[in-house]
Amino acid sequence: MFNPRQLISLTLLLKAIYQEEQNWEVREFILGSFQQYLRNQNMFCFWDVGYDKLVPHMSNNNYHPKSNLVENCVFPDLGRGNWQSCTDAMLTTVAWMMKPWELVRNERLSATKPDLVHYLKGKSEKVSPGDPVLNSAVLACTSSTELTSESNTSYDLVITDPPFGGLLHYSELADFFYVWLRLALKDKYPDYFSAEYTPKTLEAVANRARQPGKDKESNKYNADIFYQRLLTASWKEANRVLKPGGLLSFTFHHSEDAPWVSVLESLFDAGFYLAATYPIRSDETKGTGEFGSKKIEYDIIHVCRKRDKEPKPISWAKLRRQVLRDVRELQNLLEHHQEEGLLEADLQVIRRGKALEYFSRHYGKVYKDQTTIITVLEALLGINQLLDEEAGG
Repeated sequence: MFNPRQLISLTLLLKAIYQEEQNWEVREFILGSFQQYLRNQNMFCFWDVGYDKLVPHMSNNNYHPKSNLVENCVFPDLGRGNWQSCTDAMLTTVAWMMKPWELVRNERLSATKPDLVHYLKGKSEKVSPGDPVLNSAVLACTSSTELTSESNTSYDLVITDPPFGGLLHYSELADFFYVWLRLALKDKYPDYFSAEYTPKTLEAVANRARQPGKDKESNKYNADIFYQRLLTASWKEANRVLKPGGLLSFTFHHSEDAPWVSVLESLFDAGFYLAATYPIRSDETKGTGEFGSKKIEYDIIHVCRKRDKEPKPISWAKLRRQVLRDVRELQNLLEHHQEEGLLEADLQVIRRGKALEYFSRHYGKVYKDQTTIITVLEALLGINQLLDEEAGG
């Protein structure tokens, strides 16, 4: 991961931070710069010919050795990923904390503040909401399956980002930073940094190396069963701490059906239903997905509410008609966006999110016939087929 020159540079930097005659708050703040510099000073960095600049490690999920790798330097004050740029970024965060801003599209500003039209340039402007980030946040290193410090029905909103099944093994990626930071923090925080590596026993991922084999009764991989069980426990804790009218919001996208089934089943089993789904432009372009070879560039924000009553029974045929009616009402809006460049693959993601809203409200009571309940997997496959037919595919 590191060549000898990089190792000695990083070691000397860490030693200087650790021995600095400053209080711990300052040292830990500078460790934030060091953590970012680790991403820019290793053998996984490569040179992006198109952008003509260095690309740091973990910019994408490609962790293979690079053929066009590039080595950074500690000392220059120009360029991307050097020590100066990493410390400048930390100083920028302090400035934002004191005076936060958000980007607002110029179209919206023009509509709400017509007097500003002549001063607007580009696509968006920085607008200050006027609410500095005070020291009221509390960070806790604990499991989301046991939020023992939080009382029942005490929160209005839970925002989370569930792990992507077996796609990313987060704790193993965290070790890249942990083994370095541990050298400076193990004496100060022995409860968190005494172990040689990050804890992995209760990580909510589908790792077949840790949970090998299949369950004979369900024919599911043990890793997938473990992943879904921990997800359900996490959703249940979110349900417990939320107020009756509270919201749970998360974003999730995966190219395979199995992780979708795990997330949705665990969500519904924990007592939630999908109240709304909102498509948003993702932070990266997805690879080939379930809609052929087209790239999916939209994620879905799922907004959920606590189920306060038993779902009403409904037939799959009736639910199909409701889904189709709603999708057709969206058609004009979707076609307008398609004219603006939205791919059909993205439109299908948006349509499927809307269809899943309907299914979630009746989860456990959607019948194929008088006695057979349709599963989440069957619903997903049926919705995909239904929307594909509606789109003329």
